[in-house]
Amino acid sequence: MQRFTIARFDPVRTANIVAALYAVIVLVFGALLAIPFGMIALIAGERSGQPGLAGGGLIGVLVLLLIGVVFYAVIGWVVTAVVCALYNWLAGRMGGIQVDVRQEAPPHGGAMIPAWPAQPAAPFTVAPGALPPAGTPPGAAPGSDAPPQPPAGWGAPR
Repeated sequence: MQRFTIARFDPVRTANIVAALYAVIVLVFGALLAIPFGMIALIAGERSGQPGLAGGGLIGVLVLLLIGVVFYAVIGWVVTAVVCALYNWLAGRMGGIQVDVRQEAPPHGGAMIPAWPAQPAAPFTVAPGALPPAGTPPGAAPGSDAPPQPPAGWGAPR
């Protein structure tokens, strides 16, 4: 089991995701509520004898749905940004949330994805003398004045 610590949240990116989630959730559940209320508005408008009342009620329900989506997205964004900033401040003083992670075999029986290394890999280095001197044409043997040769098999008849 590996243990990771959530040290910091990016407040703006996290708030963008949460605001989008709020907007989708309110849109879906709002639509589930808007459909029956829209039907009630249409029926009430027809029974009142004023056909314009039915359309006005339906438009009112849709406007209320749109206002709800925007309101929850904006409030969700602001609250999430504030909470992320507060978390980052507290995590810097107390430590972040620790999460225990366990890698399991994929359900299809394929190869497992290797875990991230605990330490970053050593930087790539080239052994001295492994590269030709600067200005050597590609394909030329290091230290020779001969023109470069094409790779083996090039130009052979097929």
